[in-house]
Amino acid sequence: MWIRLLWTFALIWILVPSVARSQEATPLLLDGTLSTLPLNGRLEWLEDPRGSQSLNDVQQSRAWQRLPGHLHVGFTSSAIWVRLTVKQPQTAATDWVLVIDGTQIDEAVLHAPTDLTTEHVQRAGRQIPHVQWPMNSRTPAFQIRLTPGEHQLYLRLRSEHTLSNEIRLSSVGAFQQAEKRESLFFGAFFGVYVLALAMQLLFGLRTAGVWYLAYTLTLGLAGLNPSGYLQSFVLTTQPLPVPLVSLVICMALVTLTRMSVEWLQLNQALPRLSRWYQVGMTSLAACAGGWMLVQGSQQAVQVIQVALLVHTIFALGLSVHFWRQGSSQAGYYILIFGVVELAAVIRFARNEGLLPVHFWTDYAIFIGIALHVIMMSVYLIVRFRNVQEALAIEQKARTEQREFVGMVSHEFKTPLAIISTSVQQLVANLNAPQDKVQERASNIRQAVRRMERLLNDYLSVERLDTAHQPMRLVNTDFFEVIEEAVADWPLERIRLQVDELPEPWVCDPDMMRIVLRNLLENADRHAPPDTRIDLTVQAETAGSLRLSVRDLGEGVPPEEQPKLFQKFFRGRASQGTPGAGLGLYLVARIVKAHHGRVSVESTAGQGTCFMVYLPAMKLPV
Repeated sequence: MWIRLLWTFALIWILVPSVARSQEATPLLLDGTLSTLPLNGRLEWLEDPRGSQSLNDVQQSRAWQRLPGHLHVGFTSSAIWVRLTVKQPQTAATDWVLVIDGTQIDEAVLHAPTDLTTEHVQRAGRQIPHVQWPMNSRTPAFQIRLTPGEHQLYLRLRSEHTLSNEIRLSSVGAFQQAEKRESLFFGAFFGVYVLALAMQLLFGLRTAGVWYLAYTLTLGLAGLNPSGYLQSFVLTTQPLPVPLVSLVICMALVTLTRMSVEWLQLNQALPRLSRWYQVGMTSLAACAGGWMLVQGSQQAVQVIQVALLVHTIFALGLSVHFWRQGSSQAGYYILIFGVVELAAVIRFARNEGLLPVHFWTDYAIFIGIALHVIMMSVYLIVRFRNVQEALAIEQKARTEQREFVGMVSHEFKTPLAIISTSVQQLVANLNAPQDKVQERASNIRQAVRRMERLLNDYLSVERLDTAHQPMRLVNTDFFEVIEEAVADWPLERIRLQVDELPEPWVCDPDMMRIVLRNLLENADRHAPPDTRIDLTVQAETAGSLRLSVRDLGEGVPPEEQPKLFQKFFRGRASQGTPGAGLGLYLVARIVKAHHGRVSVESTAGQGTCFMVYLPAMKLPV
């Protein structure tokens, strides 16, 4: 029993395809109820290996096969005949348009009856000048006028590229509407592309170099060729040069390879692989291009398409590998280049019959290119801004470095001169009175302290600028911090007012000493010697602190107040006095690191008050 069932299934498996192949396509009734008529299951096809059969030969042939779906025979050097049988009722519209959805067809010849029942031949395709096409359309289209009755239409197709096309029959009105929709789509596509190209020319040459310009232009030509508009508007009086158009694909492979190498920094990461990869792809493109120029061979077209597929797999595989290793640049490559390469894979699969022929597979390459250039433009603009910001930061750093070197040379000269003079005096007069020795020793000590303060300030700035965790937060007795900060001044110089402080207070005690000391030094430098400096520290709600340092000096001019906390800034009143312009800058940086804020109030002739607000903080976990 089981053996009989297996034999039955085997016979069905063998015979059913034969029946399907021998079954003739049913005629198509043109009843006028539909503006676009699907031709699936209505078409028959015949292969002419030598391309020498006449219309009479194919009419008499018994080798016709039914097409179950769209036309797909892949790459072939044969001429392919397609037959469509239609029935024209008495009352239906007589004018129809037969459309072949494909711009890569070299020659399409339609043999159709006219209203006089004679055969009328129409020609279109890339090897036919566009002015000789029967209709001004993007793809081959033929207008047909049928008399009532049954008719057979014969279509002969040849192409250097793959023959994977949809053939449809439309009313004249539906065809015109479809042409308008396609014009809007491609108008938007080329508009987006031109805008993106302009932006890339503006920003890309400065960030990506000349190779990206070559890549962008080649990509545009690669998108222009299959759109059909190159022949519709540019090469209207002569056939489209197929080998030259195919060379664009070769150039696309070369520029895409170079762009992938530059983007993924393959020369630095894997120099030997990068060299072999570029040499291999460039050689393959050159050989295929030369082959197409000499012979215009279909095999060369297939080779270059397979090479593009291999490049896609290789480049995306490398980018995934680098991305998993933490390269953000590789992640951007996957996102930006993956769109257009996915579109190319879809188009390749569509040409090979692995995907059906419809809008998304036909227009995938154009949608992919548009999305690709948009994302690339955005990326280049962001990258350009980042480069500009980096250059500005570098220029600022160089300016600050020059200012610091000038400041250090100036600030160190005075204390070094004092030390040198004092030492010379000590050496020259070893038996000097005790008071003279102490005076000279005091001068040396003050000069050393001045240099220490300068170095400490600079090292503190470096710690804040370069450390990943510049703050060392601990529970601190803040009153001890205040006492250590004011210990360098006589009691009569600093008037201290401290309210009850929260205990413990979370902060970086070393940094807070710098804040207090720098504010007090700034006030001491500008306040008259016979006046007091007020230091007030008080607790506020939610455990926060407010500090203020007030002096009765000459004040700060209004135009200088916004610059007080800038690095290396010194106002007019500070000229001629010791200082590096780092003190108030350090105050602002440290307060900001404690999530606080600092402000200044100053009135000419009445003094200056610096106010610091510090919120309560928690110890890091």
